[in-house]
Amino acid sequence: PPPSSAEQRAMHRGYQGSFSLGVPVWLDVDRNVVRPGADLNFFGGFDIGYAVFGLALGAMWTPMNLYNIPEAPPNSGYDRSPMTRLYFAPEVRVQVPNNTPILPYLGITFDANWWRVKETQVVCGGVYYYYCARAAVFRFTPGMTVKLGMAFRVSTGSHIDLGVKYSLSGTGSFFFRREQWLTPYIGMLFR
Repeated sequence: PPPSSAEQRAMHRGYQGSFSLGVPVWLDVDRNVVRPGADLNFFGGFDIGYAVFGLALGAMWTPMNLYNIPEAPPNSGYDRSPMTRLYFAPEVRVQVPNNTPILPYLGITFDANWWRVKETQVVCGGVYYYYCARAAVFRFTPGMTVKLGMAFRVSTGSHIDLGVKYSLSGTGSFFFRREQWLTPYIGMLFR
């Protein structure tokens, strides 16, 4: 006999998409300088029942109180400035399809990160030797993220998505050491 509608819904095959808003909290940093921020994430993938293969895109902003840097000289002109992260990440999710309104999942991404923060020094010279400017470019770091989440069905095909992400960034051309942060998030998931 053909599977029931509940079994068909549990073993859904097709596209899955989601968006979420999170609050990144950095680990092992001076909390007077690095503050919790905001992470906006979009995900799209192909759902084959027990796994989803897709791509995540996002942007993250972290407020930086540069005037609280302990080594900053007095009256240095440092102010509050955001650290910006743009990223895209291939993602694999393992999920437990079932007949209940709850869909637990575990996701792993390999992140390509581009970071930017207002640099504190003036750069002069080079090809354009006739002017000086503040350097403010995006710099690359590789990274990875592990997500643990639960999606709660609110209507056919729509879920409220709750979870937490643990992210790790390598040094690349931005950080001098490996950095890590936790991001609790809430969003919507569609399948």
